[in-house]
Amino acid sequence: MCDDRDTEVISPERRELLKAGIAMAAAPVVAVVAAAGPAQAQTGPDKTIKNVLIISASPRDEGNSDILCDEFLRGAVEAGHRAEKIRLSDQNINFCTGCCACISDPGSCVQDDDMAPILKKALDADVLVLASPVYFLTFNARMKNFIDRFCPIYTMVRDLDVYFIASAAGGKRSIDSIVDGYRVFTGCLYGARERGVIACTGVWDEGGVKGSRALREAFDAGRNV
Repeated sequence: MCDDRDTEVISPERRELLKAGIAMAAAPVVAVVAAAGPAQAQTGPDKTIKNVLIISASPRDEGNSDILCDEFLRGAVEAGHRAEKIRLSDQNINFCTGCCACISDPGSCVQDDDMAPILKKALDADVLVLASPVYFLTFNARMKNFIDRFCPIYTMVRDLDVYFIASAAGGKRSIDSIVDGYRVFTGCLYGARERGVIACTGVWDEGGVKGSRALREAFDAGRNV
């Protein structure tokens, strides 16, 4: 994020949002708040169709967090929602350069890469799913880069439902830590509501999550977004 600067092109309202986001990102996580349970899927003609965007940071084709994404996607599609999974490893996304151009021109980035269409999809999303394997007790570099490049729109996003997916060779400590990291980011998004965490522990090899109850949990979460 950028330091607050005196410039006439930034409105007072946007300046306060930016300052609040910076302060929140810098603050340590001191408490874990239980997420509200997902609402039950609606049926019939009055069912609300949602746009579901799943961001998968797994670098492996059969990565365990990516497999959980597929199950979440399957559940959402089966329930009639518009859902898409984006694998960050398949995208050309540069690092944030810290130029701060997006501060004076919110919604756009000067870099011409694959992040531009992803940002547009994020603005249209009702549900955002963040998925990553655990690396050193947090999400991996691809997910961190995605979060950094989210800067042009993070004050524009409103009332997202968010889900976290994680896979770890370790245990509960690994999941608690990565979820804390996710929450620092989603806490900067206005009105974001955490709806659930789907995690699998004790898995190292590709496909290790197969046969676990986490698959069903991911599918059910997708159906009930």
